[in-house]
Amino acid sequence: MIVLRRLGTGGIETATMTLANAMAAAGHEVHLLVLKGQPIQQPSPDVIVHCRDIDREQRRSAAGMAWHLLSRLMLSPLIPQSGFIWQGWRCSRAFDAFVTDVEQQYGKLDQILIRGQGAFELLWRVKDPRTWRVVEAVTGRFPENVLGRWLTRCLFKNHRVISVSEGVKANLQAYLDAQGVSIETSHAIHNAVPFEAIRHSASAPPPDEIPGPFLVHVARLVPVKRQCLLLEAFALARQQGLQHRLVIIGDGSERARLENLSQALGIDNAVDFLGHQANPYPWMARADALVLSSRFEGLGIVLIEALALGTPCVATRAPGGINEVLVDEQQQLITDATPEALAAGMHRAVASPIEVQPAWIERFSERRIVSQFLDLIDDRQEPADANHA
Repeated sequence: MIVLRRLGTGGIETATMTLANAMAAAGHEVHLLVLKGQPIQQPSPDVIVHCRDIDREQRRSAAGMAWHLLSRLMLSPLIPQSGFIWQGWRCSRAFDAFVTDVEQQYGKLDQILIRGQGAFELLWRVKDPRTWRVVEAVTGRFPENVLGRWLTRCLFKNHRVISVSEGVKANLQAYLDAQGVSIETSHAIHNAVPFEAIRHSASAPPPDEIPGPFLVHVARLVPVKRQCLLLEAFALARQQGLQHRLVIIGDGSERARLENLSQALGIDNAVDFLGHQANPYPWMARADALVLSSRFEGLGIVLIEALALGTPCVATRAPGGINEVLVDEQQQLITDATPEALAAGMHRAVASPIEVQPAWIERFSERRIVSQFLDLIDDRQEPADANHA
């Protein structure tokens, strides 16, 4: 069973869909539990989807509504940042009951994966030994004081954790060490990428043809993706003789600001804002390079997708998994987070194209990643099997 708060179009949701579909394709029965709203994406028909707003359900009874009002009007204001504690207290118990119902109908679950901070908070009291918290990034940090340590302990103490990269694993461990919180065990398992599906999608002609050679950027238009730096670097690269256009695929709160910045930099006639595209792969496959300027990337799935299409990547150095994705010759295209360094990376990418090696992307294959998750089930069950024998 894989659990997440919402099933939208973001990175966590896409990675969850890929894993669920890959596990189902490998012959496993997969349950996907969405805790808020209806799925925007639809997984494979072989994946069993449950939409249960456990939080709202808990408020339907008189006792549940009384607890909700008590926590919201008294406990949360009294203890700052503790809202998830009181909410999760009842939601975790309801989740345990839901798991029991599922097992009575379908059979025993082997593994439960809870993905993302929002789901962690709703289900912080779940103690089922088959459960793993899958961490995409260390978000929702609490202050290093008595209250912060208590809140951190509630989310992580003695839990089993999977990080999507070694970088995230190290980042999480540093945070937990600072808070004096220990976890039961920790592993790093990368997100899987469906290479064949991406290549098939990339074969379609792009709806908007781009005149001449171009670079591509695919991300939400939000501050953490640092597109202001991207535009400043591109403007500098153009001043230095770069003839390429820049195609930006994605939408978000920063779009108007970025469009204004491109005008102020005098590059608006060379930058194409295409907005959100359900299928960005035709542009990614036809670009001379993908450029990423993020402050942080848990793994950097868009980099793996570009490599799967044979497109080299330029990226700014940042915490997370970028160094695990861009290896060997690609390391020379990881730059400092300055306009000058990123502009130089763009020039290097187009002047000396790097041939993408199959081994660079095989590490993220669905078959390999599914196997790593299944190995965790086997590791946990070996002692029990031996005792039973």
